[in-house]
Amino acid sequence: MKFLIPLALFVAVLLWYAIQGRDWLKTKPWAEGFFAWIEPIEIVLFKKSPTILFARLKIVTGLALTALTQVGAINLTPIMPFVPEKYQSWVNFAINSIPLAISLIGMADEWLRNRTTRPVELVAIADKDVTPAVADIIAKADEVKTEAPVVVAQAKAA
Repeated sequence: MKFLIPLALFVAVLLWYAIQGRDWLKTKPWAEGFFAWIEPIEIVLFKKSPTILFARLKIVTGLALTALTQVGAINLTPIMPFVPEKYQSWVNFAINSIPLAISLIGMADEWLRNRTTRPVELVAIADKDVTPAVADIIAKADEVKTEAPVVVAQAKAA
């Protein structure tokens, strides 16, 4: 418990930061120094993407829970007498698999975020509803997604 409570608080603060805290802090003039300090770290750790931050948070949480379960810091065996015997193997499997599943879900989330290229509004249009104007916007979005990384790479090189 000495480790789980601080871990839970840390996760809660990161969730708040990812979901709304960063945007809220960006509006405060007193936080400019904080962002001058934290922005390079954000770029390295999660590319300033709240989605990637949340995905990596899931990965780390799953790994931490797996490690804590393996070293015995999290012991759920006291609940086993309350579980019917025919379900105990399933409960043990779930207890040991859920942390790994959390990490795998986080990895899938990050992979999906990295391959997302268009705004949801453009992706959510049914093919039959694509008008010539919408098709033009989709083409421009696809063009920008291929040009933008090249421009950024050139700017970094210069």
